[in-house]
Amino acid sequence: MDRVQVTRLLLVATILYVIGFYFAGSAIKPGYSQWSNFVSEYNASGTPWAGTLTYAGFAATTVLSSLFLIAAAPLTAVSGLSRLGFWLLWCIPASYLLSVAFPCDAGCPAEGSISQVLHNAFGILVYLGMGLGVALVSLAPGFSSLKWRRFFLLFTGIAFPVVFFAMVQPDLAPWRGMLQRSLDAALAASLIMVAWTIMGRGERTRQNVA
Repeated sequence: MDRVQVTRLLLVATILYVIGFYFAGSAIKPGYSQWSNFVSEYNASGTPWAGTLTYAGFAATTVLSSLFLIAAAPLTAVSGLSRLGFWLLWCIPASYLLSVAFPCDAGCPAEGSISQVLHNAFGILVYLGMGLGVALVSLAPGFSSLKWRRFFLLFTGIAFPVVFFAMVQPDLAPWRGMLQRSLDAALAASLIMVAWTIMGRGERTRQNVA
């Protein structure tokens, strides 16, 4: 198994782990709804199973997604703005680490404890960072002849701030969980496109130059 295959395996493992984490979390969390609850409510302060879901869920996902990005960095053919976009993808593990460092209060309100305030403030930054990262990665040369893939990544990047704004509106509270999961699914699909479209080209380019 070569480095590209190992890196892709890390991505698949990360995505499958997140899916398992989400479903296991909702199964053991009393009253939790995939439809209406934020992901960060899995380990809300003072709620059942918060400690377990902090480390077995958020911390483990932080490690897995970080390992994928570390492995992918030298293999992914990006330059200029698309390189900046790739480094902004570090907002992905940062978003999970955020729930480890600053868990939200029960219900994940707009205001609350210091941890909740920091959670909200950094949450805005990582969401905007993820959206901008995906949008800029779409500018990688490898997507130039694959218009639909480039469009999907660009659309996903634009959707991040739009959906983020929508899911914090009180009127949309009954659907905020599914809005957030839709971003998660679009992000996973985007990373798969990156891994199977422009990953490996960077390594081949260096080998040809050598």
